[in-house]
Amino acid sequence: MTLQVDWDSKVCIHSGDCVKTLPEVFRVEHGKFVIDPAAASEERVKAAVAACPSKALKIRASSQQ
Repeated sequence: MTLQVDWDSKVCIHSGDCVKTLPEVFRVEHGKFVIDPAAASEERVKAAVAACPSKALKIRASSQQ
C-alpha cells in the first residue's frame, strides 16, 4: 500500500499548519500546492493530516503495482 494525500482546495483555510509541520511533504512550488507523502514516515504524514484545522487533507491508501 502506498499512502496518498488528497487536498480539497475549496475546504482549505490556508492556515499553513501542514507546510510548517512537514515542509518536506507539503510545500508550494511555482504557486501550486505540492504533496509528496513519500518524503516522510507514514506516521508523520498521518499526524499532519489529522492536525489540519479545516480537514481539507484526507488520507487515501492505494495499491501500487
